[in-house]
Amino acid sequence: MYRTVAIAMLAVSVALTPGAVPAQTIEKRIERIEKQLRAVQRKVFGGQDDGEAAVAPAPAGDRMADLEVRLQGIENQIRTLNGQVEELRFQLEEANRRLEKFQADAEFRFGQLEGGTKATTPATSAQAPAPAAPDTRTAKAEPSPLPAGSAMEQYNFAYNLLAKGEYARAETAFREFLAKHGDSELAGNAQYWLGQSFFVRGQYQEAAKEFLTGYQNYPDSPKAPAYLLKIGITLTRIGQTADACDVFQELAARHPDSPEARERLGPARKEAGCS
Repeated sequence: MYRTVAIAMLAVSVALTPGAVPAQTIEKRIERIEKQLRAVQRKVFGGQDDGEAAVAPAPAGDRMADLEVRLQGIENQIRTLNGQVEELRFQLEEANRRLEKFQADAEFRFGQLEGGTKATTPATSAQAPAPAAPDTRTAKAEPSPLPAGSAMEQYNFAYNLLAKGEYARAETAFREFLAKHGDSELAGNAQYWLGQSFFVRGQYQEAAKEFLTGYQNYPDSPKAPAYLLKIGITLTRIGQTADACDVFQELAARHPDSPEARERLGPARKEAGCS
């Protein structure tokens, strides 16, 4: 299931998103995880590939301990890949919105050049409507920004708001999610996307605050490298380039093999003017 969803999304995302992780790389990692999973299954059920030399079975306790360790590793890799798919999807939605805006602007200007557009003003009524009478009823409590459902369903709802460009609603939804599910394994991702809801609006002070909160509260999250990258970028945007370079150095030291360090750190350091 993970492989089908990941490859389907990445095949589209990588084609349209500049600087994205190559689909072949993600697919190979997924295939490697599946191979590891099959190896674990063979170990549990006693099967072996054709031509594989028979070995003496390990004690049951050792086999179960090894199984648990390997399964945890696979789960961690799947969470990391899911986070990369989310990032690619978000970048794709942003690119699509920019493209749609560019097309609309181009069509409008082309129409002006051809003389095909005329200034229009909305029709107004002869008499202005009377002001509405004040509502003296007791104000009702504001509805929750999240629908009823599981933590995963509520997380997906908030993320979809962000992907659709409804940044203010996404901000509110992610705050509500974190208030309800702060100890969920999705909380680290939710905090990251909360920061991103400010970042895409150019509110870099607030974005830096939320990214820093996420890195402090969820240092072991798969989003930890992304937190550091975005902290550095937001510091650059608000003029604190020396601090930004320190953060980039920490990213390179702590997560040298992450996509953020391998593919995005160089341009970010260049923007900050790091030596």
